[in-house]
Amino acid sequence: MPELLKAPVTSAQQARDTLLGALVGLARATTSEPKTVNTDEVLNAGLRLAAQPDAPEEKLARMLSIVRAEKHAVAPNCASCAMPCGNTNDYDLARLWSAPEPIRPLKLQMLSAAFSLAQRHPRGEAQTAIYQVLFTLAEDWDEALLLPVAENAQKLCAE
Repeated sequence: MPELLKAPVTSAQQARDTLLGALVGLARATTSEPKTVNTDEVLNAGLRLAAQPDAPEEKLARMLSIVRAEKHAVAPNCASCAMPCGNTNDYDLARLWSAPEPIRPLKLQMLSAAFSLAQRHPRGEAQTAIYQVLFTLAEDWDEALLLPVAENAQKLCAE
């Protein structure tokens, strides 16, 4: 598991967590709205950048703007919705860092797999697995529900 998968201490690490939270929101937006031609690449580029332990805070902030613009393109009405459901909200990674055992390590394995898959410029099943992992991070599922998602992502990493 990458060393960067730990609770943030520096402002750059906090920016990374904010970017990851926005990527989760973008992935979740695609469950109810169609992706644009750019969505997959924006999502994967954001994950590739977030996986860099030395990513500069300025680059993370620029990518955050790109991800949020893409989420607005995918789900334009969410930003001004009179009755927001929260389904496309950015994920607060503080929830991940404070998750109990064995949930936190399992979700960190899933996130590590998403980083690995994004490095390969995925298509098809691998791309679908990235969306599934990011969607699942925001869910308060137990180990039995998380395990198949983690196993599928890890299987695709091994291929």
